Amino acid sequence: MSKRFNVWLLILVAVLVSRFIGMALFPFADTTEPRYAEIARLMAETGDWITPWFEPGVPFWGKPPLSFWTQAAAIKVFGVSEFSLRFPAWLATVAMVWLVWRLARQIWSVQVAQWSCLVFATMALTYISAGAVMTDAFLALGTTLTLVSFCLVMAGEGGLWRWIFFLGMVIGLLSKGPLAIVLIGIPIVLWLCLSWREAANNLQRLPWWRGILMTAALVCPALMAMPPNQGPIALARENMIRTTFRRE
Repeated sequence: MSKRFNVWLLILVAVLVSRFIGMALFPFADTTEPRYAEIARLMAETGDWITPWFEPGVPFWGKPPLSFWTQAAAIKVFGVSEFSLRFPAWLATVAMVWLVWRLARQIWSVQVAQWSCLVFATMALTYISAGAVMTDAFLALGTTLTLVSFCLVMAGEGGLWRWIFFLGMVIGLLSKGPLAIVLIGIPIVLWLCLSWREAANNLQRLPWWRGILMTAALVCPALMAMPPNQGPIALARENMIRTTFRRE
């Protein structure tokens, strides 16, 4: 068992380290990485942690600010480089790998947890977003935190997991806005439909009112800083309108 565990751990570490090294070796790709990197650089340079700026005088309200906060903080620590701007996404991916391990070990077994972590870490989207200046890793971290904590609480865990459920919602909302609620809500609603008999008692384990208040207190100030005609909600509404007219 020890040998198998060591081999599994070596493979997992090799995958994560290869992405860690690649963050410093490869230049920014596509148009997304340079755009988000410049927004984070301006945030760190100007000290304006409220308004993301696409360029001086041109604000960027397309995404909530969490990813820019983490990238600007990394610039403050490591300086401006491909590595520093990608490092927060790598940390978020490492956290998700641990969450996958924690849930699979609790519900199934150590062997299932090992394979689950390897499958997750070697998925193309996971591997790419782990070293990219994008918002995807933070959205995935938020939804994973919420869903893993929900499963653990429903399985009988308590303590901090009851609050991590709402912390994950905060991270998701500050990463990509209401999309996080949709991604979190769909599997939870499906579980409620399939397990409605035990759901009533299990749901009481979560501190709903205090958790919602905490979520609102942490999320609303950042979202309220966005103009009402811009931001993720406005963009989603605009895309819906465009899609409707295109179909007609």
